[in-house]
This record gives sequence, C-alpha cells and structure tokens, in this order.
Amino acid sequence: MIRRLLIPLLLSLFAVASAQDSPPIATLAPPTLVPANATPLPPAGPPLVSAVADIAASGVFRVGLLYNNPPYSQLTLRGEVSGFDAELLRKLADAWDCEIEFVQVTRLNALDKLKGEQAHAVAAALVHYRDMADQVDFSQTYLRGAQALLVAADSPYQHPAELGEQPIGHLLGSRTEKALDIFAGRLGRTLSLRPYLTLDRGLAALTRGEIAALAAEAQDLLRLAADSADGLRLLDAPLLDESRALAVRRQDAPMRQLINRTLQLLASQGELDTLFREYFPDASYEADILPLWSGIGEAVAPDQFAVEIQAPADPALPRLMSSGVLRVAGATDGSQAASAGQMRLAELNRALVNEIAARWGLDLQLVAGDASAAVDLLNSGLADLVVGVTPDWGQSASLDYSAPYLRHGDRLMTRVNSGIAGFNNLRGRIIGILISDPESRQRAEAWADSINATVRFFQTTESGAALTLLEHNNANAIYADSLALLAHLEANPRSLRLTERWYSRAYIAFALPYNDPDFRNLLDYTLQELMLDGTLLRLTAPLMLADELPGFDIVPGHSRYAGFDLARAAGEPGS
Repeated sequence: MIRRLLIPLLLSLFAVASAQDSPPIATLAPPTLVPANATPLPPAGPPLVSAVADIAASGVFRVGLLYNNPPYSQLTLRGEVSGFDAELLRKLADAWDCEIEFVQVTRLNALDKLKGEQAHAVAAALVHYRDMADQVDFSQTYLRGAQALLVAADSPYQHPAELGEQPIGHLLGSRTEKALDIFAGRLGRTLSLRPYLTLDRGLAALTRGEIAALAAEAQDLLRLAADSADGLRLLDAPLLDESRALAVRRQDAPMRQLINRTLQLLASQGELDTLFREYFPDASYEADILPLWSGIGEAVAPDQFAVEIQAPADPALPRLMSSGVLRVAGATDGSQAASAGQMRLAELNRALVNEIAARWGLDLQLVAGDASAAVDLLNSGLADLVVGVTPDWGQSASLDYSAPYLRHGDRLMTRVNSGIAGFNNLRGRIIGILISDPESRQRAEAWADSINATVRFFQTTESGAALTLLEHNNANAIYADSLALLAHLEANPRSLRLTERWYSRAYIAFALPYNDPDFRNLLDYTLQELMLDGTLLRLTAPLMLADELPGFDIVPGHSRYAGFDLARAAGEPGS
C-alpha cells in the first residue's frame, strides 16, 4: 500500500522539478505554477505579420517572464514583478512609449505562448542555446550568465576540466543537464553525473563528500551556499557561459531589430551598465557583449520598422549545398590598400573567408565589389556574403549582419615614458592626427572641449606617425583609429604604447541576405568556433593587442549545425 502511494508522489515531484528548474530555496517565495498552454498553435511556417504591428496598434508590449527566477525575474510578496530582466523590459516599453504587460510562463509553456502570439517576446525562460535556433530567433545578447560548479572550500579543483571522472551532482530535468552534455562533448569525455530532485539534496550530498561538485546556474549556487560561505566556493572558471537574450518568433526580423536597436540605444546611454550594477554590484558589465552599430539614433519606436515579414525567396543553405560554392565579395588582396592598417585588414578578410569556406567544405568564389555595394550585391544574388562591413542601422531593412569579428576605434598613442594617460595630460600640448583621416581632428577637439582643454594639432602621414613622436618630436600623442596604430606598436614595443581608454568603438562584420536565420546562425556559430579554437585570435592578432581582445558572445551548443561540422576544416582527420 505504501509503495503504491509513494510512486505517484515521486512522479509528481519530478514533474514540478522539470517544469520549474529554479531550485526550491527556502528564502524564496513558492512559485506559482502555470499549466501548459493548450491553445492550438498556428500552422507551421514563418509568420506574415510582425509582432511590431500589434505593439504599435495596441500600445502594449506583452512579454513572457518567469516569476521565480531571481535575480532576473520574480513575483514579490507585494504582487510586483521585479528583477534585472523585468526592469530591462520596462525600459524597452518606456523607449517605445507603450505599456508593459508581463505574461507569466514556465519553461515548459514559454515556447507555446510565443508561437501562439500570447507574448511578443520571451525573456529568461528561453535562454539562448544553439539547439533553440530552429524554434525561435534571439535578440543580441544583453547579459552573460553562467552554469557553474560549487565545490568544498578545501577542494583541490580549480577548473571544471580538472574533475575528470569525479561525480558531479545536478538538478534533475534542469537546463544544467544540457550544459553538462555540451561541456562533456567539448572535452571529449564522459562525465560521472548524479541527478537530484532538488538542489538542497545536491548540496547535502556535496557537504557529505558524496559528490565532488554541484552544477547549476551560478546565481542559484550563490544563493544556495549563502549560509555556508566559509565551507564552499564557486570555481572561477564557468562550466559554460550562457547567453541571455530575448526570444521572438522565428523570422520575425522587424521585432528582433526593434529589440536590438533599443538595447543598443540603452547601452549607448549607459542604462544597461547602471541596471547591471544595481543587480550585480560585485561584477563589471561587459560592454563588448552588445556591439553597437552605426546610426542608432536618439530614439527608437515601433513605427520605424516594417510590419510585414519578408522571408527570403531563395534561402542560402540549400543553394550552397547544391552548388558547393560560397560567393564572397569584399575580400580584396590588399594591393590597392591606402595604408598599412588597411593592408592588414584586407589580409585578415581574405584569410577569414578562406577558413570559413574550408570549414563548410565549399569552394570559395571571390566576387568583385566591396562593402559599399553590399545591399546590391546581396539583393541581386551576386554574392552570398560581403566581408569587411561596418554594421549600420541605415541598411538594416535590406540586409542582415553577422556577429562582429573585429573591434577597432580611436586611441591615443604616445611614448612609453611620457606620463600621458589621456586628454587631461595634453592641455596646451600637441596632438598628431593623420592626413588620411581629416575628421579625426574634429573628434579629438570634441574630447578636449569636454574637459575645457586647449590643444594644438599637427598633421602627419600614417607611415610617419612613429617618427613624429620619437624622432621629430612634433607631437606629444597621436590620435587615430587603432587599425592605423598597431603596426607602429609592433615595430616600437619598447618606445610606444596606447593609453587605456577607447575613445570610440566600431565593429567589422559580414553582411548577408535579409532574414535568412539558418544562414545567419551558421555564420555566427562558425565565427564562434573560430574564437573557441583560437583561429580568430590568431588571424586578428596583427590588428588587436593580445590583452585587449573583446569578449565577443559565444552561444553555447555543440559544434555541428545544419549538417556542417564547424569545429574543424574540411579534409582534416575525422571530418
């Protein structure tokens, strides 16, 4: 009799743990469960009208949110929705001059709510993993979270890879299971895993020494171990970085772009940094996690975006697979480059497209045309990709951009022993600017005026910048784009240096056909694999200082996507 009663009880506990994988910590309010949505889903295929149309017509932004996922989102005892994601969503609605309506979801029904148009977007419940790419589209990542490992304070382990075959505990049915599977696949080994119905039970097993580590989302582990801070610690290296982004219906490009542009506007105004410091006071916000495009503007509204969804008439992947050829524009040989910096950029672009074509197992065909003609090249079908493009909101209705593969921007170069740290140390002194970039004087003057500093200017060529500082003493610092300065730093490592501050940031990416998510994901995931295995760092080394590489976003997932093995070039063993 007791056995018959116990089995249904265990099954009900498993169902609750699977539906809500946030741990039942005693200090949290009990979650309010929402039944799975039974509303029939719309027919398969891309939507015809963007969610932007409904937001503009109704004046309401409906977004799905977990109510038990602090510090991202939770329902307080006063009946208010709070947390980092909740406040960020309120900022989006304020920017659009509309109301915010939170739709409570669980991890089980969030996707149905989104596809059933009960929410325009979903936050937190659908964390960006690669295996979600065929279900939804994601905005740019606005926050990097992590799956982490909790160990005893006296544990000898410092990195997750060191645990080897030691037992690792995790919450049954949680997202951590996916993270552990990806981690094991990257290591090429099988992990010894022990599931628990609650994290409290996993913590008890850790304190008794039954497992070597407990895996879960970092924020959950920090709250769980708050009462045992002296006896436990998180490993500094994460088990897996997680990309937090907003999910929208697949191929709803206008809604995705509305969110992305508004996120970039908030980031440019310092709003994301302020919000981050409020909820994560012991950490620093990673500015490069959300690259800013040119032409963001001063305001973003739904009526700036299309309401009809344009799906590609000729998706790229079937064509690539049938032709075996990747057509790329913008990859010049650099022979016509006006400067050493542009020559290096051309060499990077050529090497990068060769690497991508090799990993996809395709023949590379270089097409005439450069970044300035990206829209025409892509829309006419003459090119599949255009390399060397600066993402610009002015063209976002006609093409898409990959994640950036290079960052550059205005810097100050000075002598090693000059004592100059910035414009404050250049009062009454001379700043060198490059003849090839006449607008740099205006940009430098704006920074000097911002601190009421009077400066003088001296023009020099890019090739003569180092001599201007070291031999002729015609300037105290050179203000220029970093692409023009790196060659001088390499040639004079003991004599020249850059000051720490970036006075501007710009990014270089690929342009690709508009609203083709499979192709966009393939390209982005390939760039991420190039970052993971060190190839991208090697290729960009001539254009970036080793200690200033940006923390570009890497979406977690396995290295295979759409039938391509992105982790190694075609022709290598095992490919």
